[in-house]
Amino acid sequence: MTLAYPWALLAFPPALFFCLRAWRDSRAASLDWSSAEVAGATSPSARLRWVWLPVALRVVAMAAVAVALARPQTEKLTATLERDGVAIELLVDISSSMEMRVRYQDKEVPRMVVAKEVLREFIQGKEGELSGRPNDLIGMITFARYADTICPLTLSHDALAFLADQIVINDRPNEDGTAYGDAAGLGAARLARLEESLPPLREGGPPVRIKSKLIILLTDGENNCGRMLPLQAAALAKQWGIRIYTISLTDPPKNQFVRVAGEESIEVARGRTAAEQVLEQMATSTGGIFRRTHDFDTLRAVYREIDGLERSEMRSAIRRVPEEKFVWFAAAALLLLAVEFILASTWLRRIP
Repeated sequence: MTLAYPWALLAFPPALFFCLRAWRDSRAASLDWSSAEVAGATSPSARLRWVWLPVALRVVAMAAVAVALARPQTEKLTATLERDGVAIELLVDISSSMEMRVRYQDKEVPRMVVAKEVLREFIQGKEGELSGRPNDLIGMITFARYADTICPLTLSHDALAFLADQIVINDRPNEDGTAYGDAAGLGAARLARLEESLPPLREGGPPVRIKSKLIILLTDGENNCGRMLPLQAAALAKQWGIRIYTISLTDPPKNQFVRVAGEESIEVARGRTAAEQVLEQMATSTGGIFRRTHDFDTLRAVYREIDGLERSEMRSAIRRVPEEKFVWFAAAALLLLAVEFILASTWLRRIP
């Protein structure tokens, strides 16, 4: 046990001195007798034998108060887990083309339904499929002709998943389009200034460390509107150390048949479209990856791949945390003074 303010013990000797002095003065005769022989020949009563007790209780109480003022402490070792998390901006296309149908559980559903289901699993996790991102800051931006922040970067993933479920496809003709260049630029700017808005995990502690920052861009078309070109947004992200993962949700691949001289037609895998080449360049220039998907299973497989590539790091830290013990001494002093007051007012009362 250690004392935070050991100098507070210096208050005890003066208190003891005045307490003993008051007790000595109280023992002086206060009644005049013609002779003390009769009183001396009388055996002392039980109350007289314990008359010193209130003073003793007060002395011990004063000692307990002095110790309490010195703040006795014990050290407790605590092991805590500190995380170097990942900050993720999810960019989701809500243009009218997301109404097109894709395969999902033996039926055809809009692309948006598939996208929302996979996003929910990515955020919260699903047993056997995706582990979830409990330690990461995640935000969400939707885009058609304009980019809108649906949810700022947050650790409240239940709220984020709820907001993701509320996403609807744009139904205003004058706001339709695909401006993922603007969305990527907005997401990169938010990630770049993230640390400025994060308080430390504990008072006086170091600032929060972000292991990596990334953007996951999901779209089904090409950038055809907006103020910022996709490669301009990618250049900013690269400058700020942000990786971009791009996903193209399109129709199932249809291979081409090419006739080679004198031979029958042979099947050739479909190459990248112009829009997909832009998405791929955005990803590769920032250290991310580009993937093409066409249904629920392939889309979930891509998010599972990204989930495995970008994980938080956890580290253990041992800290010595002081535990205050002054409460016990303060309570003991209060109890002793209460007992002293009761005894001095009743059974051991002195008159005068």
